[in-house]
Amino acid sequence: MAFGDRSLLSPALHAKLSAVGKALGRSGSDQALREALADLATLPATEVVRASREIAWAAGLDWWRQPSLRETLLRWLSSEQTLMARNPDYAWLFLFHPDGRVRELALDHLETPPGSQFFFAALAWRLNDWVGPVRLAAQRCVQRVASQIPATVAADTAKYLLGRRLIWGRWHDTAASLDLVYGRDDVLSEFVSTLEKQPSGASGAHLRNALRFSSLDRYLPHVAEIAIEPAIRAVAYQCLISGRATWLAGFEWIWIDKVYGLQKRVPVFDTRDIKREHDRVFFIARGVRDKSPVVRRAVADAMISVRSQIDDEAPLVARLADDPNPAVRSRADFMLRHPPPRKPP
Repeated sequence: MAFGDRSLLSPALHAKLSAVGKALGRSGSDQALREALADLATLPATEVVRASREIAWAAGLDWWRQPSLRETLLRWLSSEQTLMARNPDYAWLFLFHPDGRVRELALDHLETPPGSQFFFAALAWRLNDWVGPVRLAAQRCVQRVASQIPATVAADTAKYLLGRRLIWGRWHDTAASLDLVYGRDDVLSEFVSTLEKQPSGASGAHLRNALRFSSLDRYLPHVAEIAIEPAIRAVAYQCLISGRATWLAGFEWIWIDKVYGLQKRVPVFDTRDIKREHDRVFFIARGVRDKSPVVRRAVADAMISVRSQIDDEAPLVARLADDPNPAVRSRADFMLRHPPPRKPP
């Protein structure tokens, strides 16, 4: 098997992994391993799935390559278990081993946290392993090292891994292990700092995927005010105005027509109350002055859903009615044409 021009690994990294595979069981293999792991650590978390097979191939860990007699003897004299007992860093390489038994053994050997976003993603990818015992071993490993993973490493992977929750299909019972990491206050603080600096084009889904963590509540006012991306500010304002955090929890099938056996897949959302230092009127008044029409429109929509709980909406509606954006003005027009029901005396 060859990956050619489609290879994710650079020729230099491929050569280093090949040197590791050829040196297994001999002096000098530890140095080759250190160099290869250092280069792997620079890969982005988003490439972990694609890189996994290439790493196994480059290091000669694959079952499809027939080893020579000399290689077979060296492997027998220095098995994977022996190598990991002598140098636990081999476990990081063996996370990519094609043999599930070796992957499980590697996960049980790991006692140190991943030091880069790529290796943290590799650990998370094993929570989605197609072999059940490997997923359980990955869960045990995450539970051991969760509190030791550097906040910067975890925050760098948050946008990718939190978004994989409903995309990777085999980790229904193990994905929650990552909550031990992403629920940490220091990780959320670092994540928010990264999110606020995201350039234009970032998705509000990055913030919404993290809303399951209640420790995020205290950061929402700051995100709503200074995040660069309007979509992220809009999500923060929606939470602050409604008083609730909502995120995608999964999908379910509903019947359209039982006679013809027609069904439709629809999203299912989880929600929780959030803690706020100010009332919703404070955040509406601030949101309608946002520089982006995307945010002002989202604020107007959120206001419509809670207007029965606003004592005096007239100044806010007047502000929206004078907005330069027609979509925002249309929300104000709706509120003027449909006044809220009078509260009983």
